[in-house]
Amino acid sequence: MIHFALVGCGNMANWHAQQMANISDAKVVALVDIIEPRARQFKEKYFPDAAVYDSFDEMLEKPPRQLDAVILVTPHNVHYPHAKASLQRGLHVLCEKPMVTSVEHAYDLWRTVEQTGRQLGITFQAPYTREYTAIARMRDTGELGKVQIITGWLAQDWMQRTRGTWRQDPAQSGGGQMYDSGAHVLNGMMWIMNSPVVEVGCFYNNAGSPVDINGVAIMKFANGTLGSLAIGGNGPHWDVSIQLQTDKVVVKTGPHGGSLDITTHKGRKVYPQVETDDHPSAHTPHLNFVRALQGQEPLRAPVRYGVLLSALMDALYESAEKQTIVQVQPVPEKL
Repeated sequence: MIHFALVGCGNMANWHAQQMANISDAKVVALVDIIEPRARQFKEKYFPDAAVYDSFDEMLEKPPRQLDAVILVTPHNVHYPHAKASLQRGLHVLCEKPMVTSVEHAYDLWRTVEQTGRQLGITFQAPYTREYTAIARMRDTGELGKVQIITGWLAQDWMQRTRGTWRQDPAQSGGGQMYDSGAHVLNGMMWIMNSPVVEVGCFYNNAGSPVDINGVAIMKFANGTLGSLAIGGNGPHWDVSIQLQTDKVVVKTGPHGGSLDITTHKGRKVYPQVETDDHPSAHTPHLNFVRALQGQEPLRAPVRYGVLLSALMDALYESAEKQTIVQVQPVPEKL
């Protein structure tokens, strides 16, 4: 049995709580929120035996009798200090995206993971889907071919949905729509490529918000693939896709899987639901994380992808601010 603390009991934490409640080998033994009544509501609704804390530091100083890992569902700017403190206390970490809000913090967490021997997973969407398992298998066997162009697209009513929340406070969020929902699109692209971005150009506008709402970018990967990105946060509804052209196929999917459209010179195949034999975790980062701690399977979104995203995001914002092409801070091959 793996014992968890759920840190942050806001709206998104409901999804995490529901996922954890369905895993027989996991138990939430602590709930942390700066608004204590909110944590107590989670206790009554999901985890009646959990201890309640109104301070993360207090939970670390006086943890439950058994505690193995934490799930961080907090504003972006506190992911880094909470994750580092947890790792140093010998706890494993499952963190909401983005992992951190600067590449320096990302590298520090990578080093801390290496030093402590603890595991850090990130709850992106793409890596845990059957569709991306199928794409990765095609990539690794050569069936996918050489990717030449990859593009990500997102439209969402994000500005209206997050108005007045910490997500539109740069000090807490680290950025706007590109950093928030856009992180899933960028991770999907990088998970397919399995190659760092080395050069970017970016423009964005705030549409009257304190943070970026609409952004576009071009990028070049280390393996020579060219990429483009269009992230919109002031639309009427949700629409998202990731598409790639290789020398063998054209692939269309999204950052959350759900469908897979593959066209070859012989025609088109559409998979409304991809079935694979090598995907035991059934669409959930939580089950993958528990099984990774049990030594049954590798993490599908380890600290590596937090570093790749942080290096890319820092470069995108720098490019937009300087209005020039920017080199992305190199990511070590051993990572």
